[in-house]
Amino acid sequence: MRFRRPTPPPTTRPPGDMKVANLTGPKITSRFGVGAADLGAMVEAANGEIIAVFGDTFRDARVGSADWRSPVILIGHRDDAGRVLFDRAGGPDPGYARQLWPYVHDTSPWRGGGFSTVIPSDLLRVGDDLFLHAMVIRGFPHVAWSEIWRSSDNGVTWGHMGPAASFATDLHNGLAQSWTWDFDPDDGWVYVISTAFQSGSPMILRRVRPEAVGDRDAYVGWGVQDRRWGWGNPPTPITPPGEQWRETTFRRLAEGNKVGWVLGGFCISDRGLSYRVLNSPTDDLTARVKTTPITELHDWSAEDHPAGKVGQAYGGYVIPGSRLDVPGGVHLAVSQWNTATNWPYRVMQFATTLSSPPPTGPAQAVLAHRTAQWIDALNDMPDIHDESDIGLQLADAARALRNVERTLRQRPSSARP
Repeated sequence: MRFRRPTPPPTTRPPGDMKVANLTGPKITSRFGVGAADLGAMVEAANGEIIAVFGDTFRDARVGSADWRSPVILIGHRDDAGRVLFDRAGGPDPGYARQLWPYVHDTSPWRGGGFSTVIPSDLLRVGDDLFLHAMVIRGFPHVAWSEIWRSSDNGVTWGHMGPAASFATDLHNGLAQSWTWDFDPDDGWVYVISTAFQSGSPMILRRVRPEAVGDRDAYVGWGVQDRRWGWGNPPTPITPPGEQWRETTFRRLAEGNKVGWVLGGFCISDRGLSYRVLNSPTDDLTARVKTTPITELHDWSAEDHPAGKVGQAYGGYVIPGSRLDVPGGVHLAVSQWNTATNWPYRVMQFATTLSSPPPTGPAQAVLAHRTAQWIDALNDMPDIHDESDIGLQLADAARALRNVERTLRQRPSSARP
């Protein structure tokens, strides 16, 4: 008899999904020269404004139209209805969304700078500083390297953080290309979750102190070594086997003493935008329910935005001001690109409901995670598959551990671990 870890909770579809508005496009952001744009990862700046970063951007409402730029930034706020409205552009011209730093959008034979475009991964705020992780693309979708830029004036001007803030494309087996990150003021760490770009991959987790964000050698991996999870190990995929992720979003949502970490984005294996809510960055993802509020369609005639059915959807970044456990309280920046016609190519705002997970104490969560590892270790022992005395004892031990693991995951945090 072979004992396995429990099957991850099923993906469910929460009720009450809805489209709030288009965020980019004609008559919306065209006054900033943003007729067509995608991505739109956002943070709240120290002054309370919303900073949104977009990828490949064009003046008119069509991919390939005039004035190709990336990345660009728009700065705005949320109105009383929760809709994001943009007031001005970041960069050197508040009236027009200029490319944040100068370079040439080159093509083969690569005589104009050597790369095609720079695609933003995600924004991070720590104190008064904003950080932008971006991928340098040499012939889409091939990442040449990635790098970090910093702004100390709420997204207006940006400076490269230096040679140590560049990261090789094959770092951690290519799983450190596309980033999402957030800061935990409770423990003083920046937590980074990353994937391979474009093709989809598992996620890995690292962390770094804010003062060392620009030092690639200061990042610490979360991984399994000698069958135990711990910091300082080479990062191990944290997502269940078979899940393939592309653009991702990771945000700490706090209200009073209640904190939840939303992790999700474009899950290629789900054919949609999927999310989990965690108690901590090191939470066991197999123990958390995954919801898919946005379904990605290739049949554009089947679109139904109020129901969350979106043609060629991707992105799905958490918008500042989102709230857990509130109907429609989590807002998402969702991209779509009709690759056959090159329009629509825009960012939209959707609202959905995400619930906090059952609370678990730190020791309880660690023990629940380790019991699953012990079960795996027992499964790997050849004696467990025979009818000898030791085999029967090992089978009994695995069965008992499964019961312990199930109990820990259902047990309130107020109980003693």
